[in-house]
Amino acid sequence: MAKRLLTTSGNDAAPKLDPRSKNFTRDFKRAAKEFTAKATQSPEHALAVLVEAGIYTRSGRLTKNYR
Repeated sequence: MAKRLLTTSGNDAAPKLDPRSKNFTRDFKRAAKEFTAKATQSPEHALAVLVEAGIYTRSGRLTKNYR
């Protein structure tokens, strides 16, 4: 029997990917690599990503939670 990639956790729950599957791991690694490549294109772009994540302020200082 083939492994099921999608699982549900209750009635009418949205299907979830199985993080133990090889496909999930492969797709996650690919997505992480693409994100890293885009986020590190330039210092300005990297700062924008960190600001969007709430790690840095627009002025380039760490936010209160990261000091």
